[in-house]
Amino acid sequence: MRLNPTTSSSGVATLDKKNLGRIAQIIGPVLDVAFPPGKMPNIYNALVVKGRDTVGQPINVTCEVQQLLGNNRAHLLMIQAQNDQEPPK
Repeated sequence: MRLNPTTSSSGVATLDKKNLGRIAQIIGPVLDVAFPPGKMPNIYNALVVKGRDTVGQPINVTCEVQQLLGNNRAHLLMIQAQNDQEPPK
């Protein structure tokens, strides 16, 4: 059995080791994310998607791994979105 290097240690996995994935597809609240070989998260892990949208506003979404699809891809479900900006007046 091979241990997942990102989640086999005690405590919560962090991005300190640059375990970053690439979003391959988004359909509603579901994301398919591709990871480097050997860097797959475990099912039910929470992952945070951060970045900027096409108009430059920040994106900060928490997702949960629902399924490992094979070929270093995971199926994620958005569970919480945070809007870092104040609502329009």
